[in-house]
Parts: sequence; C-alpha cells; structure tokens
Amino acid sequence: MDFAAILAAARRADAAYVIDSAQSRAAFEALGHHWIGHFRDDDSQAVLSSDANGVYLSISGTRFSAGKLGDLLDDIDTRPVSLGEGVEVTRGAFDGCADIWAWAKAQVPAGTVFNVEGHSLGGWRATYTPLFLPAAQIGALHAFEPPKGANAAYFQKYASELARLVVVGNGADVWFGYPRMDGRWIHRPGEMLHLLPTGYRIIDTSAWQGGLVLGDHDIDLVVSRLAAIASAAAATA
Repeated sequence: MDFAAILAAARRADAAYVIDSAQSRAAFEALGHHWIGHFRDDDSQAVLSSDANGVYLSISGTRFSAGKLGDLLDDIDTRPVSLGEGVEVTRGAFDGCADIWAWAKAQVPAGTVFNVEGHSLGGWRATYTPLFLPAAQIGALHAFEPPKGANAAYFQKYASELARLVVVGNGADVWFGYPRMDGRWIHRPGEMLHLLPTGYRIIDTSAWQGGLVLGDHDIDLVVSRLAAIASAAAATA
C-alpha cells in the first residue's frame, strides 16, 4: 500500500469538514493544493481541489459539531434504493450525491479524472463514485471509516471500477459496522487497511472483528495513526 498517498487523502478528507469557505481554501492551500471550490447544502458538503497530480473531490462526513440535521438524517436513512439488476444502495447516503457530482463536473473540463475521498458519510458516498462517473474518469478512491453502503450485487457490478478503492477502518470504530441490523449491506469485498493503536494489519473487509468504540470514529485519529505508519515506511524505504 502507498501509505504516503493514503495519508494525503486522509488529510484532504479531514479538511473537507471545514464549513467556512475562506477557512476551507486556507486548509487546502496548506496541503499544497489549488482550491477550486466549495459545495454546501443542507445535507452535503464537498471540496474540489487540484495539484500537479490531478483533481480531487473531497467529500465531508457528517457535520455533527455544526448541528447539520440533514447530514444526521442521511446517516440514519438506510432504506434501500433499487438501481436495477438487483443493485441496491442506502438511501440517505445516496441522496445528495447527484447534486455534489453535478456541481463538481461543472467546475472542470469534460473528461476530467477525479480522485475521490471522504471520511464517514463522505467515505460512504465516495464508494458510490461509479454511479456518477465512467470508469475512464475514476482515479484513486479512498474511504475512511465508511459505514456499509451497498449490497453484494452493487460490488459485483462495479468490481473493476472499485478495484482501486482503499477502505480504511480504525480500531474498534462503532460506525464502521453500521448498519448492523440489515444483513444486505456490506463493505466492498477484498482487502482493507485496519489501523491499530500501534501499527496496522491488512485483512478482508469481512474479517473485521466489529467494535463499539465511538472515540475510534475520528478522522484526526486516523490521520495521526497514518502519519506514524507513513513515517515508519519512509524510514525503511
């Protein structure tokens, strides 16, 4: 795994939470990016940025501390949306994605390749990227601590488009196993990066042991643990 790239994506996912546009611009410029724009509505937020390596859509997670009720309602609405051929996704996270993508596509030239990342609700939505982009326009995908957002048929249909999706779980995060009561919802089958208090392990998403620790659902903690891993990897390279 490219830990430097994963860390960079996590830092963008963290910066995507900033609500004030001027502060958002400053946060992305501090990461060495050109800030293209800021999308915000009642239940969604995202930032479009670029650097020498490409264009990035960074989707915010739940803006809980800002009291954004729409975000919270999206989190709890796990009713299925049927997309045909047996494919289903969760309604709350799916709703709003079309508006994000319509805005993002309007900011850049047609055919632009998008690298997409997000934490929590943002990672949930990043997993839906193949619903809004053709395969040729999908770059790197990173989902940090996403809940389970689709059924097996979805991941089978978009297996090639999601082959590069990096799924990152942290510790015993309470929300990584959400929703718990409906067995149709799963994570992308295949390997995931599981961050530990010291170090990490690479496991299949189905092998994650579960957890109920609210404090592990924290993008700042994810960034901190990834920074330590990336630093150790660079020192031994």
